[in-house]
Amino acid sequence: MEDIRSERIAKAEEGLAQLAVKLRNDPDTRAKVEEWKNEMVANEAVSNWLGEVWEKSRAGLLKGARDPDAALAGKFGEALRQLGETLQKEPRLARAINQFARRAAAGIVASYGSGIVKLVSETVRAWDAGTVTERLEAAVGRDLQYIRINGTIVGGLVGLAIHAIEVVT
Repeated sequence: MEDIRSERIAKAEEGLAQLAVKLRNDPDTRAKVEEWKNEMVANEAVSNWLGEVWEKSRAGLLKGARDPDAALAGKFGEALRQLGETLQKEPRLARAINQFARRAAAGIVASYGSGIVKLVSETVRAWDAGTVTERLEAAVGRDLQYIRINGTIVGGLVGLAIHAIEVVT
């Protein structure tokens, strides 16, 4: 069973490597893929489906971020565990995924970096003090209370020290 799985992975890697070479060197292959991509993007059903996938993924990620135990529960958690085990056993696959992720991230930043910075800046600029506080509390969690208490204590001690120095001198 494991041999068949390794064989399939090797064939998939070989196919992807051949496609990468063709995309780099063959203008016809690049044109076909670009045409296919444009057709898919222009298709309203695909566009709607991608929108739904994005919204469900986004909601799931937000839910998982708010409850880390939920992220590892159920089928999704099992799939993540299996992926992790496979990546530990298959270093070539891990390297290929890492390389793909690095290239994808670099491509996204190169293409959309300024737009992302603008969107985030405008979004944060539009927040009021209550929203900022709510977001910080959600991100930092219970530690924020300790930060507040420590800040109060340290600030009080510094103020007391300054007052004591003024009284003594």
